This record gives sequence, C-alpha cells and structure tokens, in this order.
Amino acid sequence: MDPGLRFAMVVIPLAADGPAPRGENMGLSQGRRAAQDIVRLTGSGMRAARWGTSALLVLGSLVGCSSGDGKTSGHAGATPAADAGPTNGPGDYRPPTDLCPKVDFGPLTAAVAPTAGPTKGERTGSDPAIGSGAACLQGFRTAGTKVDGRSTVYCTAWKDVAAAIKQYKYRLSSAPQEARGPVVQERGLGQAAFRYENVKEAAPFLSDLRLLVRDSNLECEIQVQSLKPLASQQVTAAWPAMAETAQALLPELRS
Repeated sequence: MDPGLRFAMVVIPLAADGPAPRGENMGLSQGRRAAQDIVRLTGSGMRAARWGTSALLVLGSLVGCSSGDGKTSGHAGATPAADAGPTNGPGDYRPPTDLCPKVDFGPLTAAVAPTAGPTKGERTGSDPAIGSGAACLQGFRTAGTKVDGRSTVYCTAWKDVAAAIKQYKYRLSSAPQEARGPVVQERGLGQAAFRYENVKEAAPFLSDLRLLVRDSNLECEIQVQSLKPLASQQVTAAWPAMAETAQALLPELRS
C-alpha cells in the first residue's frame, strides 16, 4: 500500500492590532493559510493557513493509502475539534461544519487529473469567537494508481466582515513574497479574490496553486498541489477550474 496524502490544519486568531504574523504550519500548507494558518502536508508539511495569529489548533490528520486498484483507505484523526463551534457576528455566512458534501471537485478533475479515493474533511478554528470553519481534501493522481497530488478547499467564517477584510488584505500583501510570477486579482469572484503559484515552503510539492476568495465575512482558499510538476496546460486549465469551484461553492455556504 502506498502512503497517500494527509493534512492537518491550524487556526491562528487575529491579533488585536491587526493580522498576526503568519503562523507556520497549520495544516495544509505549511506556510499557508493558516489562519487558519495551515501547516503543510507531509514531512515538512503543508503550509499553515495564515488566517490569524496566536493560539494553535491542530486539526488532526487525514491519511489515505492508495492501493493498486486506485481505492483509498486508512482514515485517521477525523474527530472534530471540540471548540470549533459557531462563530457569532454580522455577515452573510455561518461557519461550515461539513464542507465536502458542498464542494464539486468536477471542474478540477477535468482540468488537472482524475481523483483518487474519497474526499476527507475536517472542522477548523482555534477560537470560535473569532473564526471557524472546515476543510475538504480530494486526492488525485496524474499517472498510475498512486496518489501524487491533491485539491483542498478551506473555508472560514470570520466573526464579522471587518475581520474578514483585514485578514484578506494581510494575505494579499503577503502573497508576493510567496509567489512565482505575478499575484493576479480575480474579478467577479466573491467580493475580492486573487491567485498565485506558491513557491515559498512549497515542499514537498513541485506545483502549488492557490486561489483566495473573500465574500462578506467568509474566506475560502482553494489549493491544487502536486508532487510532480504540473504541465503548463494543466496549470492554465486549473485556474478557471479553481474559480469555477469557488463560484459554485459560495451559494452553498451562504446563510
């Protein structure tokens, strides 16, 4: 049985005077979203979801093993965090608690690679008074039967719109230091959105695409990460597929 991909997420609350430095290692992106500050996936992990700063909540890990028939088994650490309850406050969104049934990975499957195994989800949020939400991971395989990449969606409902805007601006200002090439703002997707190819702490991935969307008090991030370099045509096709995935998801999460 070949080890599949796994993820853990950490959420870091916002600092009183502004977005805290991005925490490392939240779950899926080691450097990334944490803020969920997400820690990267395996080994050095995924980067932390950077959505705040301070206390850490490690969501646990989801592990999949892919067998020769392409099926995935071996799911560990699926217990939701006890404190990942509702976040009160103004905004159009309440924290999602079960994200996978609402995410359509079809566009990404068509653009990047066939899926491998079932989706795996977790709840996220270290401080429900500030923000909480959920994550969903779908493994894929670019060749053969081994899982060699994944598409992951993270969504957090912040306590209010002001907190979501502050966090979004922080992520946008930080993106150029993590990007290969330009940081591109996406028009017509939520109230604000941008995308870029991450290279900072991208290991073990050789391709790491990210799209961040804010709508009202909700922040969603879609990542496409592959252990093998994605071909230029896959990258080109992935961007609109990521936007399509986010566009379809937002109405499903609106209160």
